Amino acid sequence: MGLHLDWATPAEWAERVGANPLALLSDHAHCELKAAASAQAMVAKNGQHGELAQALSAVAIEELEHFRQVHELLLERGGRLAPQETNPYAEALLTRSAATRSRRFLDRLLVAELIEARSLERFVLLARHLADPELAELYRSLMASEAGHQALFARLARSLYPADEVERRRGELRALEADVIAGLPFDYRVHSGLAGGFPDAVSRSPE
Repeated sequence: MGLHLDWATPAEWAERVGANPLALLSDHAHCELKAAASAQAMVAKNGQHGELAQALSAVAIEELEHFRQVHELLLERGGRLAPQETNPYAEALLTRSAATRSRRFLDRLLVAELIEARSLERFVLLARHLADPELAELYRSLMASEAGHQALFARLARSLYPADEVERRRGELRALEADVIAGLPFDYRVHSGLAGGFPDAVSRSPE
């Protein structure tokens, strides 16, 4: 699945989060909106890099299409988009990484790579373990896109910064991401944790 993560989400998470599909879909829709906005912001602040601007503008368009797809399914099932809330996962990654950051934009690219990697891991679990076949198919259909976005952010980081610096910082942020996600409580969200439940679920992904 590309980038290995330092904390592997257990299958129980997918089974548990599937119990409230409307909340999951609403949160997922907001994730797609935020991903589109993040890609646009990176283009606006770093538009001097032509390849980056072209690639990330395409990402923003694709994320908005995913929002439309998820939101449409939410409406079809009688749900509605909940008011936007802070994403504890993304906020913790950005806030806690700042203390050891040397290059702001490198961190933005690598944090984006990690978020895509975690989303991909979650989509794989949802596709495999949801009892709802329509939802399982939705997440199966999005897996290739998540993998492509993850690879893109990694490639952009390597194109702009020395390889040894990218690898060192990726390792630091990967460890931080594992600590963040493992410490989050469970919620019906794409990036919730399992703190306080399934205490033996913390494990290392196979290398």
